[in-house]
Amino acid sequence: MIVISALAKLNGRGMSVWCHWNGGGRRGYLLQVTVRSQPVPAAKNVLLILSDEHRPDALGCAGHPHVETPNLDSLAAEGVRCTDAYCPSPLCVPSRASFATGRYVHEIGYWDNAAPYDGSPPSWGHHLTDHGIDHTTIGKLHFEPDVDDGFDDQVLTSHMEALDTFGLYRDPPGVRPGGRDRIERAGPVEDGEAWYNADGPDDVCDENRFERAVEWIERREGSDDPWLLSVNPLIPHFPLEVERAYYERYPDSKRDLPDDYPAEDDHPVLDQLRDHFDGRDLDEETLRRTRSAYYGLVTALDEYIGDVLDALERTGQAEETLVIYTSDHGEMLGDHELWWKCCMYEQSAGVPLLLWGPGVESGRTVEQPVSLLDVLPTMTDALGVPADPSWRGRSLLPVATGTDEPDPDRVVFSEYHAHGVSHGFSMLRRGPYKYVHYVDGPAQLFDLDADPEETDNLAGDPEYREVRASLEAKLESIVDPAAVDERARADQRRRRERLDIDGPSNVDPH
Repeated sequence: MIVISALAKLNGRGMSVWCHWNGGGRRGYLLQVTVRSQPVPAAKNVLLILSDEHRPDALGCAGHPHVETPNLDSLAAEGVRCTDAYCPSPLCVPSRASFATGRYVHEIGYWDNAAPYDGSPPSWGHHLTDHGIDHTTIGKLHFEPDVDDGFDDQVLTSHMEALDTFGLYRDPPGVRPGGRDRIERAGPVEDGEAWYNADGPDDVCDENRFERAVEWIERREGSDDPWLLSVNPLIPHFPLEVERAYYERYPDSKRDLPDDYPAEDDHPVLDQLRDHFDGRDLDEETLRRTRSAYYGLVTALDEYIGDVLDALERTGQAEETLVIYTSDHGEMLGDHELWWKCCMYEQSAGVPLLLWGPGVESGRTVEQPVSLLDVLPTMTDALGVPADPSWRGRSLLPVATGTDEPDPDRVVFSEYHAHGVSHGFSMLRRGPYKYVHYVDGPAQLFDLDADPEETDNLAGDPEYREVRASLEAKLESIVDPAAVDERARADQRRRRERLDIDGPSNVDPH
């Protein structure tokens, strides 16, 4: 009863009993005991965990039959899971620049992986500093080095030291050398020798980053001052190389094959991406090996997250901390014969989004479309700080705490202007419909309720003419796709000339 009472106080919503089992990760599985609900204090602190390339379906709580994520599942069981969250651009640098500033990519001009955020316009780090909130970021930011990006306290940070300039060479986009080799290298490495836990220069690796996060939280024990900690691991991003212990948790019986491989469609823009990454015609064993490695990376990530959540509980700060877990974009992993991201399929443009903490409803799913940009006003809302009026997102706290209902007409926007394609494209999601507008290709319209695999394109179906027209009109109220495409391409030509380079750099796709 002592343990139960303590955990009831910890959650403030009812009682939760932890049943530890050696197969359940560092935090174990959750048994929820339904008891009364009482008023809960608002969060004083925010813990943001922003991973890299985590597709939204690769979670146990999302219904995946194989992926083991007990710690993230426990956040969903005790908190809120947004089932339809999207990134502002399915590529690392533009997505992170958009997230830093709260604005759409076409508003800030960080189009591709050769144009990292340089501190302008101001970031949410600047905003928190202006309002006196102590904030620290640990891990990958992917900004331009040595600029005032607003994040003054950076720990084991990685920035864009080497630019990926393929986005500056888009006409034609060409094939990325080594893309196929990176896919075929997927598999296990010996324990302790993986890229995410082997010390690199200045001890920059994800294992050390999570250890620093634990130490940071421990140092805040007993503090009365509000804080925000942002932890930014690189996993489960490529390379798909994982410690053997995690790899072997996904044997043949748990290694599914990609959906729609080879792809049934011959969409000209998507075919450009397929050619660019050179991931066609792979043998079945390679395809299954990529799944074991990726799922293993996700499970390793989940265990690291468990350490941080344990530190919150151990130091008595969990009851006053809003925890947010999300990612900068997803990963195709061979679905639709595509790899990495760079497209608007759910696996690429979608991201996981979990909220847990004081006042957050327990075990709720929010099925309205939401954006990664909503995280910014959600964090400031929790901290009692006004949102910047230029931010494009809206706070999710009213929905997460049950003081407001989801908006069935919410529209979410994403865009892409980078490597692998000659021209850009934009996506709108409203209700069950996803509309993708290609500047130089046929449109796509999917009813995700009826067609979650996105294989039945309704854009040319007369029965959906009004749906398409409505979404096109909404898109045009946000952006002029053709004008923005021309501006992006012109910016990229000028940047190529300014860098004075003879061809694209062959670095790992970020």
